[in-house]
Amino acid sequence: MKRLRGCLLVLFIFACGLFVGGFVGAAFGWVGFFHKVVKGGPLAVQEVLTQRAREDLKLTKEQDALVKQIVKDTATELDEATKEARPRVEEILGRAEDRMREVLDEKQRKKFDPFVSKARKRWKPAAPAPLPTLEPAPL
Repeated sequence: MKRLRGCLLVLFIFACGLFVGGFVGAAFGWVGFFHKVVKGGPLAVQEVLTQRAREDLKLTKEQDALVKQIVKDTATELDEATKEARPRVEEILGRAEDRMREVLDEKQRKKFDPFVSKARKRWKPAAPAPLPTLEPAPL
Protein backbone atom coordinates (compact mmCIF):
# COMPACT_ATOMS: atom_id res chain seq x y z
CA MET A 1 0.00 0.00 0.00
CA LYS A 2 2.86 2.37 0.83
CA ARG A 3 4.46 1.68 -2.54
CA LEU A 4 1.19 2.42 -4.39
CA ARG A 5 0.71 5.63 -2.45
CA GLY A 6 4.32 6.68 -3.23
CA CYS A 7 3.84 5.97 -6.95
CA LEU A 8 0.56 7.91 -7.01
CA LEU A 9 2.22 10.82 -5.23
CA VAL A 10 5.03 10.89 -7.80
CA LEU A 11 2.49 10.75 -10.65
CA PHE A 12 0.47 13.54 -9.02
CA ILE A 13 3.56 15.74 -8.69
CA PHE A 14 4.51 15.00 -12.32
CA ALA A 15 0.97 15.88 -13.50
CA CYS A 16 1.04 19.14 -11.51
CA GLY A 17 4.37 20.00 -13.14
CA LEU A 18 2.90 19.35 -16.59
CA PHE A 19 -0.13 21.49 -15.82
CA VAL A 20 1.87 24.41 -14.42
CA GLY A 21 4.47 24.15 -17.21
CA GLY A 22 1.76 24.17 -19.86
CA PHE A 23 0.04 27.13 -18.28
CA VAL A 24 3.27 29.13 -17.94
CA GLY A 25 4.31 28.25 -21.49
CA ALA A 26 0.98 29.35 -22.91
CA ALA A 27 1.10 32.58 -20.92
CA PHE A 28 4.59 33.39 -22.22
CA GLY A 29 3.41 32.59 -25.74
CA TRP A 30 0.57 35.10 -25.48
CA VAL A 31 2.83 37.72 -23.93
CA GLY A 32 5.32 37.23 -26.77
CA PHE A 33 2.55 37.51 -29.35
CA PHE A 34 1.24 40.69 -27.70
CA HIS A 35 4.69 42.29 -27.64
CA LYS A 36 5.33 41.33 -31.25
CA VAL A 37 2.15 42.99 -32.42
CA VAL A 38 2.27 46.07 -30.17
CA LYS A 39 5.97 46.76 -30.47
CA GLY A 40 6.25 45.71 -34.09
CA GLY A 41 3.87 48.26 -35.56
CA PRO A 42 1.61 47.86 -38.58
CA LEU A 43 4.05 45.68 -40.51
CA ALA A 44 4.14 43.17 -37.64
CA VAL A 45 0.33 43.12 -37.58
CA GLN A 46 0.27 42.43 -41.32
CA GLU A 47 2.78 39.60 -40.87
CA VAL A 48 0.78 38.07 -38.01
CA LEU A 49 -2.41 38.21 -40.09
CA THR A 50 -0.84 36.54 -43.11
CA GLN A 51 0.91 33.94 -40.96
CA ARG A 52 -2.33 33.06 -39.16
CA ALA A 53 -4.17 32.79 -42.48
CA ARG A 54 -1.36 30.64 -43.89
CA GLU A 55 -1.40 28.25 -40.92
CA ASP A 56 -5.10 28.17 -40.07
CA LEU A 57 -6.39 28.00 -43.65
CA LYS A 58 -3.48 25.93 -45.03
CA LEU A 59 -2.97 28.24 -47.97
CA THR A 60 -1.11 27.25 -51.09
CA LYS A 61 1.85 29.35 -52.23
CA GLU A 62 -0.30 31.17 -54.77
CA GLN A 63 -3.01 31.87 -52.22
CA ASP A 64 -0.40 33.02 -49.71
CA ALA A 65 1.00 35.55 -52.16
CA LEU A 66 -2.51 36.83 -52.96
CA VAL A 67 -3.44 37.10 -49.27
CA LYS A 68 -0.24 39.04 -48.55
CA GLN A 69 -1.09 41.45 -51.36
CA ILE A 70 -4.68 41.84 -50.13
CA VAL A 71 -3.49 42.61 -46.58
CA LYS A 72 -0.94 45.10 -47.92
CA ASP A 73 -3.53 46.81 -50.15
CA THR A 74 -5.98 46.96 -47.26
CA ALA A 75 -3.37 48.59 -45.02
CA THR A 76 -2.75 51.22 -47.71
CA GLU A 77 -6.49 51.86 -48.07
CA LEU A 78 -6.87 52.16 -44.28
CA ASP A 79 -4.03 54.68 -44.18
CA GLU A 80 -5.82 56.73 -46.83
CA ALA A 81 -9.15 56.44 -45.02
CA THR A 82 -7.69 57.62 -41.72
CA LYS A 83 -5.68 60.46 -43.25
CA GLU A 84 -8.35 63.06 -42.39
CA ALA A 85 -8.57 61.96 -38.75
CA ARG A 86 -4.81 61.57 -38.27
CA PRO A 87 -4.10 65.22 -37.29
CA ARG A 88 -6.77 65.07 -34.59
CA VAL A 89 -5.39 61.75 -33.29
CA GLU A 90 -1.86 63.19 -33.26
CA GLU A 91 -3.16 66.19 -31.29
CA ILE A 92 -4.84 63.95 -28.72
CA LEU A 93 -1.75 61.78 -28.37
CA GLY A 94 0.43 64.89 -28.02
CA ARG A 95 -1.73 66.18 -25.18
CA ALA A 96 -1.57 62.80 -23.47
CA GLU A 97 2.22 62.78 -23.77
CA ASP A 98 2.42 66.28 -22.28
CA ARG A 99 0.19 65.26 -19.39
CA MET A 100 2.32 62.16 -18.78
CA ARG A 101 5.51 64.23 -18.81
CA GLU A 102 4.03 66.43 -16.06
CA VAL A 103 3.53 63.35 -13.88
CA LEU A 104 7.05 61.97 -14.41
CA ASP A 105 10.20 63.12 -12.69
CA GLU A 106 13.30 64.21 -14.65
CA LYS A 107 14.90 60.75 -14.72
CA GLN A 108 11.69 59.15 -15.95
CA ARG A 109 11.22 61.84 -18.63
CA LYS A 110 14.64 60.99 -20.07
CA LYS A 111 13.44 57.41 -20.59
CA PHE A 112 9.96 58.42 -21.68
CA ASP A 113 10.97 60.68 -24.60
CA PRO A 114 12.93 58.02 -26.55
CA PHE A 115 10.14 55.54 -25.81
CA VAL A 116 7.55 57.87 -27.33
CA SER A 117 9.64 58.72 -30.38
CA LYS A 118 10.30 55.02 -31.08
CA ALA A 119 6.60 54.23 -30.77
CA ARG A 120 5.66 57.09 -33.10
CA LYS A 121 8.16 55.90 -35.73
CA ARG A 122 6.95 52.33 -35.46
CA TRP A 123 3.25 53.19 -35.83
CA LYS A 124 3.68 55.95 -38.41
CA PRO A 125 1.75 55.15 -41.59
CA ALA A 126 3.89 53.64 -44.28
CA ALA A 127 4.96 55.97 -47.04
CA PRO A 128 3.47 55.04 -50.39
CA ALA A 129 5.82 53.19 -52.66
CA PRO A 130 7.36 55.39 -55.34
CA LEU A 131 5.93 54.97 -58.78
CA PRO A 132 8.25 53.31 -61.27
CA THR A 133 9.74 55.60 -63.85
CA LEU A 134 9.50 54.58 -67.44
CA GLU A 135 12.53 55.30 -69.52
CA PRO A 136 12.36 55.20 -73.28
CA ALA A 137 14.03 52.23 -74.89
CA PRO A 138 17.32 52.98 -76.63
CA LEU A 139 17.03 53.37 -80.39
